[in-house]
Amino acid sequence: MFFAGVVCDRVCSYLRAMLATFFLSQDAESDRAEIAGTKSIQALQTEITALLTEVQACFTKRLRAVNC
Repeated sequence: MFFAGVVCDRVCSYLRAMLATFFLSQDAESDRAEIAGTKSIQALQTEITALLTEVQACFTKRLRAVNC
């Protein structure tokens, strides 16, 4: 009985993987689908730009304090 449960679990896992592969490939081939992670990458670029501006402002502020 245990063996039948293991076999059933493996077969179900295989079928789920097959379905996931089918739907992922359909999405990847679609011209309307967004490239995975594009929005996340754009959000990170915006955040990095903001952090860079903040670091430069702090650095400039410290340089002015030292030169005074």
